Amino acid sequence: MGVVLSLRMLGLFMIYPVFAALSFHYAGASAFTVGLALGSYGLTQGIFQLPFGWLSDRFGRKPIIIIGLILFAAGSAMSALATTITGLILGRLIQGLGAVTSATLALIADVTREEHRTQAMALAGVLIGSSFAVAIMVGPLLASTVGLAGIFWLTGLSALLAIPFVISVRIPGWSHPPNHPRQMGQALRVVFSQPDLLRLDAGIAIQQAVLTSLFLVLPTFTTRLLGLPPGASWLLYLPVLAGAFLLSLPFVFLAEVRGWFRAILLGAILGLGLGVAGLTLDHSSGTDFVIALALYFSAFTLLEALLPSWVSRITPLGFYGTSLGVYSSCQFLGIFLGGAAGGLVLARWGGIGILGFDFLLVGVWFAVMLPIRNVKRTRTLIVPVPGRSADWADVLDEMPGVIEWRYVNEEELLYLRLDPKVYPLETLERFKVSLQQGA
Repeated sequence: MGVVLSLRMLGLFMIYPVFAALSFHYAGASAFTVGLALGSYGLTQGIFQLPFGWLSDRFGRKPIIIIGLILFAAGSAMSALATTITGLILGRLIQGLGAVTSATLALIADVTREEHRTQAMALAGVLIGSSFAVAIMVGPLLASTVGLAGIFWLTGLSALLAIPFVISVRIPGWSHPPNHPRQMGQALRVVFSQPDLLRLDAGIAIQQAVLTSLFLVLPTFTTRLLGLPPGASWLLYLPVLAGAFLLSLPFVFLAEVRGWFRAILLGAILGLGLGVAGLTLDHSSGTDFVIALALYFSAFTLLEALLPSWVSRITPLGFYGTSLGVYSSCQFLGIFLGGAAGGLVLARWGGIGILGFDFLLVGVWFAVMLPIRNVKRTRTLIVPVPGRSADWADVLDEMPGVIEWRYVNEEELLYLRLDPKVYPLETLERFKVSLQQGA
């Protein structure tokens, strides 16, 4: 599933370093419409992530993901055929209809045990980050030979190539049971009742808004400060992203092993803000610019691993698709905000205005996240109990160490979230047998 995400994002990332330069050649292009074209994909992604996530809870992950990939490929083809900025915006909007990030992340959550969730999400983040690094390197080279239209054709092809990977995913017998909510409103009420989930949703929106708006000015900075034309920008981004990945790994480990999720999250947001602040300096040479960019992408890479893992850990049982749908909607609405608002700011105040706008957004993000509670380390247990006879509320509600539980009638599975201090690994099998006998 990480390969599915990375293949899909590869084409999207390839346009980032060249889009602002090449899209001005389309008929009707201006600073605002170019920003709108870059961010418009995020609008429809943001709108449709939630229904796609809910549909994946209702009808299963794989069919919904495949439908979304086909829609994404169709939008890529329309973008490749566009000759005006309006046509490009329309193609980007149709690309966004393939809103499968929430369903894909939910499937990753389905097939990973909670105690390994951060590593699994980190692996997905690493693959996405790798696709970002490859895209930043390959995108400018491709743009110089096949143009923006050629990149869009390759984007559509990469989405179609991801479909066999979806089909090949094997669902383990202990996979987290879906809740099959028949009404999306019911599922939304459960998800929106969690304040910390809402804080994480706001955070991913701001993170993506900052990233998208930054790429409206970074191509200009790399050319002016480092003398790198758009086709050679990979010489900067490849080592920066490789270093960012290596720097983020110890912090992912500390979050998982030590449980320092909150401290590392707040530290990463501060690092993001310092990176943006560093970009605003009057650079006499390119060295301080590269350092600021490395700090920004190190914090960004770390947040890419922490945020979805945190969401999946505190989501009420059975609502992964809906919860990650809200999360992904906010993620892509952030892209739209960054592109559209960034285009307006760029037209009015130029590059320094973009950086001030981004620094303000990061400050708001830090303030929003301050009240968040540290996520608890938990352990999951899924118990098949066919022919259920026990009243689970009587059995489990007062049992020490049982943090949350849900019985899913359709699958005849009991899903528990446990305190690992009360239930170490060596006792889980005995506990599982006692529950089955009690049923």
